[in-house]
Amino acid sequence: MSVVQEIRRYARQHYGNLISIGEPRFDERAKTWSAELKSDYPRVVHDDRSPNERILKFLSLRRLGEIKFGENLQPIESTTSRETCIKNLTAFLAMWRERAERIIVMVSSDQLARINEAQRVLAKVGMIISNLLRREIISEEDIAFFPPKQERKMIRYLRFLEGLDLVRKIDEGYTYGNLFSELQVQTQGNIPEFYTAILSHIIRTRYSALRETFSISQLEPFVHVDSCYYRPTLEAEKILYLTSDSIINHYTKFYRSRKSPMRIRYILEELVNAKALEREDKYYFGNEELFSQMLDLKSQMAELGSPRA
Repeated sequence: MSVVQEIRRYARQHYGNLISIGEPRFDERAKTWSAELKSDYPRVVHDDRSPNERILKFLSLRRLGEIKFGENLQPIESTTSRETCIKNLTAFLAMWRERAERIIVMVSSDQLARINEAQRVLAKVGMIISNLLRREIISEEDIAFFPPKQERKMIRYLRFLEGLDLVRKIDEGYTYGNLFSELQVQTQGNIPEFYTAILSHIIRTRYSALRETFSISQLEPFVHVDSCYYRPTLEAEKILYLTSDSIINHYTKFYRSRKSPMRIRYILEELVNAKALEREDKYYFGNEELFSQMLDLKSQMAELGSPRA
């Protein structure tokens, strides 16, 4: 039996049919054979408009571990265990889910910024922007006027916006930053569009910080429901037509939690109103321009493996 056959046999017996190996390499100095563990992980995607059609794609997952054989073609101690290989595979699948969500947030930030919920949860940002538009400076006295707890929160927001170059620290307090001025020019003095552009930039570049630093989680259900449509669509690499029931099932499966179907249906309509999704009769489907951008961004991201037919 050849080295390749023996390593493949070992991989099949110890890791299962979903795991394969790369080309074995021989280390002359260590006198060992090694082969990378990898997987073309199957993903079955459905389109509710064509219920009998099954779309099968594969996620190409690499660097799941390594098989190492001695010269006698027996595994040696440094061979990756089955438990570690499964752990790595699970981690890569989680990485794909996070990457897909990040792509969706980056591309859909303009639409998410138009949702009423986003404007409510970022009201303090709106307060800061409004004051800078009218007075150009937020003074130390303005900030100190708040009760202590609110004052600390306002300072955190100002520093957060300073990190984005939307505001700038000066001796008297804070004034507008370079990005603030650039977005004013881009939106040509249209105040609602200017606010939306700022919120979009914050969501696109600092969504995780909003959750972790400011404990703002109200946007999460909107991002999650949007992801429940676009993640399978990214895997299928084609626009899908899904009912609200399918998206609700995806939500339970992807996020391992149950949310009121009424709430999810409301969020879906908000996403449609913001042009993040479209609807025809009972089917929700993707915004073609956004989906095209998502596919481009997915192909540019570092290897994890893109779904392939």
